[in-house]
Amino acid sequence: MTAADVHGSVLRSPRILLIALVLFVFFAYSFTRPNHVHIPSLTHCSASSDTSSSDAGAFTLGKGQFPAGSSADVRNSTLGFERVFVINLRERYDKLDAFTLAASLTGFSYDVIEGIKGTTIVNKTLPSLDNIPKKESSRNNIIGCWRAHLNVAQKIVHERIQTALVLEDDSDWDVSLKDQLAYFATGSRYISGTTTTPRSPYGDDWDLLWLGHCSAQQHPADQRRFVIENDDTVPPMAHRINFNAVPKLNDLGYDNSTRIIFRANDGVCLYSYALSYRGAQKVLRWQNNVKKFEPIDLSIGWQCRDDPDFKCIAVYPQLVDSHKSAGRVSRDSDIGTFDPAQIREKGFTHNIVKSTRLNIDNLMKGRRAEDQWTDVPQLTMPRRTRFD
Repeated sequence: MTAADVHGSVLRSPRILLIALVLFVFFAYSFTRPNHVHIPSLTHCSASSDTSSSDAGAFTLGKGQFPAGSSADVRNSTLGFERVFVINLRERYDKLDAFTLAASLTGFSYDVIEGIKGTTIVNKTLPSLDNIPKKESSRNNIIGCWRAHLNVAQKIVHERIQTALVLEDDSDWDVSLKDQLAYFATGSRYISGTTTTPRSPYGDDWDLLWLGHCSAQQHPADQRRFVIENDDTVPPMAHRINFNAVPKLNDLGYDNSTRIIFRANDGVCLYSYALSYRGAQKVLRWQNNVKKFEPIDLSIGWQCRDDPDFKCIAVYPQLVDSHKSAGRVSRDSDIGTFDPAQIREKGFTHNIVKSTRLNIDNLMKGRRAEDQWTDVPQLTMPRRTRFD
């Protein structure tokens, strides 16, 4: 039998042909498949992370996906968090329009969490009826706001989102927000005790980051501070408006151009905050077991104070505040009562030097952003940071 005869016999054998095909596919795959399988990230850095995973709530990274923990991550489209959410009542298109402009000019994207009207919340769903306002309008305003913020926490837990920034739709911030967040991230890592490379630029051991408030105090059990000196985004003393206690920076030995980051003991107002996955779990657990009903901001503040396992980190002066636009004062809030005839001639935002809202026209036209007040000191020394 010649070689040609043998070759022809082999080709005519179906079994041998099948075996040859299987071996070919196997070796082809072995040489061309990737060295590792990509695991969809559940960390802060991915603005479009796959949240369908059923794994536990730990951070998950594929090797070399991105520079974990880098403060540069705060400059991405979600400000270093996995997601950004804004709470907005469906009928308040005006507020969402203004927020969208401000966010686009700052360079971040967001998803909308629909606000809740208290009239849709029945009493039997509340953890406690103690301290519920008797006046129906007050009851509905407080409960609607409470439920909207809980819906954010619920979404974070349900979708296993590792870190999320939350803003109210009238929030305002300085035009240099991303620079401010880079400093804040360093401080947050220090206060949270991060000693190794973190997965989040803000550190991995925190529950809540309180970026926008109207009151925050330092935890008596933790007196560490991250200090930023010569900060030209710090508002002058005359323009620091808060509704409750804040750190007395001068009494602590700091000058009027200093900002500090610290472990928070209490807080008021939820203009902006971030929750980690575990922090959202703790908020849901705490809020559904309260014995006395309180507005959501006060209740979360007391959780920071009373729950030793709930780690809250705050910044003062705050980085985010509530904007009051020019025009009818009645447009300000959906949880207050205002004179429909009252007109505000000029918009303002407490505690923000170069307000993004007030500089929208400048930013759109490529002009230099302007200070909100004329008495802002012009600092000549560079910023300095230290750990106290």
